[in-house]
Amino acid sequence: MAFHFVALIFSICSFILLLIANLGTTFDSTFLPQIYLVKIDESITGRSIRFGVYNSCLYYNATTTPHSCTTKMPAYSFDAEQFAEFCGADMSNSTMVKTYTDVVSKTNLTTFRGIVLIMPAVILIFISLCCTFLIRSFQRNNIIPFIGTFSSLFGFFAGAAGLALSIVTFWKGLDILERRIVGISHQWGPTIYLVGIGSGCILIALVCFVINLFSYKSDKRETLHLYDYDSNNNDVAATNNNIIYDTVHVSPPTTKQDDYDYEYYHAVSSPTTQNYPTYHQQQSYPQYHQNNNNYY
Repeated sequence: MAFHFVALIFSICSFILLLIANLGTTFDSTFLPQIYLVKIDESITGRSIRFGVYNSCLYYNATTTPHSCTTKMPAYSFDAEQFAEFCGADMSNSTMVKTYTDVVSKTNLTTFRGIVLIMPAVILIFISLCCTFLIRSFQRNNIIPFIGTFSSLFGFFAGAAGLALSIVTFWKGLDILERRIVGISHQWGPTIYLVGIGSGCILIALVCFVINLFSYKSDKRETLHLYDYDSNNNDVAATNNNIIYDTVHVSPPTTKQDDYDYEYYHAVSSPTTQNYPTYHQQQSYPQYHQNNNNYY
């Protein structure tokens, strides 16, 4: 199996998983409200808060429809007033609300904003996915594997860093809240596992891109020699044509030479015709005899 095909499969899996993780708790329909990072429950009030990538929603008495949600935005902060309402505080009593907000301020839950790194991770993984589609049909050099390698690399780091920041922040912060407020407990949501598995898939795709990057061999032909060979053949053919042209298209002989050739041809080729010497032969005979006499 080709490495670009393996990279294609794992890039698709990673993109789908991280896309679902991004959309979790963002919409109130279908199964998306069940996709969250972490959920905290209050056993006394029966309320819960589900934290997603872009917002958090408050639920009353284990209902499927959220009572209220924070504004959808990247890198949102932990809402202390929503937490006070979650704990059963009277929202009209500012003193009671301030008691819970002070507790939240000491937990340092603001660093969980790092989960926003999942959003650029999805974009980078989508670029890697596009490279896997192009690498088979349009690869003429190492540019496409190079882009796929770095997009996969940065996508993996972005997803893994966002996931690590979220886990560490909630782990420490919620531990403090659970010790100070009675009845609070938490559980990790499906987004944690989706981002973790998606980051693992893009890591495998990264390895395939690196192998393809270093194992690719250019399929260039030595066209220079072929072109030189063709040009030499053309030169030889042109030379031969010129020779033939010069041989066929000779300059026309003089009229006297034509008469001589015509008389000589008929004198030699016609057996019934008596061979009489031509004018040129008559002129040459005396010279021939004179030379013979001198010789003797």
